[in-house]
Amino acid sequence: MTTKEKPITIEAAIHLVEGTDDLVKEVAAIVDFPKNKTPDVLFFSGCFVSSGENLNHAYFMPSELVKAFHTIVNKPLDIEHNEEEIVGHIYSSAFVDQQGDKVELTELANRTDKELDKMNLDIMICGIVYKSRFPELADEIKNNKWKLSMETYFQSYDVKVGNLILSRKDAEAMGLASTEVVGKMAKIVKRGIEIAAGEVARVLRDLMFSGCGIVKQPANPRSLIFETANKREEDNIIIVELDKGDDAMKKEQSGIDSVDVRSQTSVGPCVSYRKYVYANEPADEDTKVIHEHWCTLYESGCTSFSRDTTDPQCLRVQANRKIVELVEAKLCKSEANDNRGKLLQELKKVLPKN
Repeated sequence: MTTKEKPITIEAAIHLVEGTDDLVKEVAAIVDFPKNKTPDVLFFSGCFVSSGENLNHAYFMPSELVKAFHTIVNKPLDIEHNEEEIVGHIYSSAFVDQQGDKVELTELANRTDKELDKMNLDIMICGIVYKSRFPELADEIKNNKWKLSMETYFQSYDVKVGNLILSRKDAEAMGLASTEVVGKMAKIVKRGIEIAAGEVARVLRDLMFSGCGIVKQPANPRSLIFETANKREEDNIIIVELDKGDDAMKKEQSGIDSVDVRSQTSVGPCVSYRKYVYANEPADEDTKVIHEHWCTLYESGCTSFSRDTTDPQCLRVQANRKIVELVEAKLCKSEANDNRGKLLQELKKVLPKN
């Protein structure tokens, strides 16, 4: 991972692997549990992470969890996400379904991402606390004074609104990718029809689990905590309109020649913008993409970050600016060469005053 940020975290309850043989057998049926326990360590189990959206609007795709599963085991256990206070480590991990039954990794690895993302999965871990070195901490864990907290890095993210997942770039163009927007309610409307509605969540991509912490409270504002939900703001819904009605859509579909630039004065995605240009139409999943983020008006790559016709970087705006500059230059030159005022004054001098 190239990120320099601290890993995000998610909290969950700690379940101690102590007591009856039945409890030990129950845990051992899911995660690998040592047969010969030693008295100087405290074993525990817990839910490390779950697929789906948590209460702080981070969304974990099952396919991403499967890809990152190998990064969990043998990572450190720390106090309050302080990397210098190592008190144990993760011993083993396993996938379980909603019924709590173990799902073998080999079974999941044979599924496509599309199949995986229809599933609901949890990852359970078994961990070790160095009880002989931290006896007071071990006692506090036994008395339920600490929580288990997952730590992970991620390389990128997409944005989810309701059941619709947008690429980060598209979400940024719609104003739906900022930290301030995540967790708020949003609607995406196309041709007057609502195509997506719901809370804005981040779909984390390319995960690398970096460890596990035991915490009493969130370590920092970036922590993602299961038990703490952000306040819903249903009275402040963000509405994104992808176009301005059927007329705009007809112009978009009919190509360059029928585009009326006068219709491009409103804020919103430009009617000349194409996310993908295909080798032939109608396109299917096998059709070759010949251009991405393309301006059909100027047959060039779109230069507007927001795909907005009021963006100063928009090709049309830049072209219009050049026209305005040219007209201004011609007017200035015309004014400089205009002798009518001077001639009028000379004429007044030679005319009789009465």
